[in-house]
Amino acid sequence: MSEEDKIRRAKEIAERRGSRIPANNINSRKKSSISFLNKTFIQIIVSICIFGVIYYLSQNHSYAMELIKPVISRDTDFQKIYFDINEIVKSFMEENTKNNEESVEKEQENNEESVEKEQENNEETNNKEEQDGMGGVEETQTSENESDSDYIKNNASFIKPVEGIITSKYGEREGNDIISSNHGGVDIGASTGTNIIASMEGTVSLVSAEGDYGQHVVITNGEISTLYAHCSEILVNQGDYVEQGKLIAKVGATGKSTGPHLHFEIRRNNATVNPEQILNLE
Repeated sequence: MSEEDKIRRAKEIAERRGSRIPANNINSRKKSSISFLNKTFIQIIVSICIFGVIYYLSQNHSYAMELIKPVISRDTDFQKIYFDINEIVKSFMEENTKNNEESVEKEQENNEESVEKEQENNEETNNKEEQDGMGGVEETQTSENESDSDYIKNNASFIKPVEGIITSKYGEREGNDIISSNHGGVDIGASTGTNIIASMEGTVSLVSAEGDYGQHVVITNGEISTLYAHCSEILVNQGDYVEQGKLIAKVGATGKSTGPHLHFEIRRNNATVNPEQILNLE
C-alpha cells in the first residue's frame, strides 16, 4: 500500500470515528425517551382518573360539581387540576363523613329517646298494675266465653268463699263514682270480720292494699285464678300455697266500697267469667 493510500485510509477511519454518537449520549437519549414516555403515561392515567371522578360526581353528587366548576374553568395544568380536585374530593369526603356522623348521632339519640319512652311507658304500666291490683275495676276484662267456663269447671273445684247473699251480680250494671259499670265478679254481703276461705287450692300470687280493690289477695292455679277484694285483713302471704277451704282473709270495706262485703272473681288468663256459672253461691 502506497503512502497516499495509507493517508486516505487514516482520514476515512478518523471521519467514521468522528461521526459516531458517544455511548453516554445514547444512554442519555434512551433515559430521556423513557422518562418522557413515563411522564406522558402518568399524565394520561391521572387525566383518566380525574375525569372519571368528575363524571362520577356529576352523576351522583351535584354538591361536589358545584365546587369543581370554578376549578375546571381555570387555565391551568394537570398537576394544578389534580391538586385542586384532590382538595375538593377531600373536602367533600370530610363533609360526607361529618353528615354520616351526625346521622349516626341523631339515630342514636332517637333510639335512646325511644328506649327511654318505652321504659317510661313500662314503668307507668307497672305502676298502674300495682295500684290497681290485677288491673283495677275499670280494666276488668269480662268474658262470656263458654269455653273458659267449661275449662275452669273441668280443671279446678270451687267452694263458696264466704257465707252471705249476693248483693251485686256479674256483668253490666249502673255505675257511679264508687262502683264500676262493668262488674268483673260478684259481691257477697257479710259483716266486717267474717271469715273468707280459699275457694280453690293454689299459690298466693298477689297480696296488695293498692287500688280500687283495697286489701285483696289472689290465688292462682295454672291458668285459673281467684280474687278476694275489699278485705279488712289478709291472713296469708304472697308465695304461700293454700289448700281449698283454708282461712285466708276477713271481710271488710277497704278500697272503693259502699259497705262491708267480699268482691269475688274467677279468672282464666286474666279474663273474668261469671262465678255463678262455676259454683252455687246462693
